[in-house]
Amino acid sequence: MNTALLVIDVQQSLLDEGPWQAEAMLANIAKLVSAARVAKAPIIYITDRRVQPNPALHASLQPSSSEASIEKSYCDSFIETRLEEELTTRKIERLIIAGMQTDYCIDTTCRSAAARGYTIVLIGDAHSTVDDGPLSAEQVIAHHNRILDGFAAGDGSISVTDTASASFA
Repeated sequence: MNTALLVIDVQQSLLDEGPWQAEAMLANIAKLVSAARVAKAPIIYITDRRVQPNPALHASLQPSSSEASIEKSYCDSFIETRLEEELTTRKIERLIIAGMQTDYCIDTTCRSAAARGYTIVLIGDAHSTVDDGPLSAEQVIAHHNRILDGFAAGDGSISVTDTASASFA
């Protein structure tokens, strides 16, 4: 099954907000990027054009010329973007997803991709968010890892694993 890595919204201004375990998340995303490159799996960097004042990818992420970058305007990485076209062109059926923010763009993109028939592997230790009202970021992440693991939508599905268990084969 052809697999791609989606790195969502790992943008400097979002990191400046102090997401939970940001350094660990960045280290795990770096491991995923490295593994995807070794496996010659496509990597697609998604950024949110609404992020300000510094919308740049974190300095640790340096896309190569063969890696796609896509800007979006909504939590759903598919709405009004070329993401589905990129995936179709590359015959991608399985997405490994990491990035920010758990309770917005990660959750929404995972569910939307599953509804479109993709097999999703959310990397539970490679996404993050900030505290949100009565819930700590740690609680939000744990909750999403629990409710998304095993989520089915027609031909699509979501499973959750950790960085060490991720496979691009």
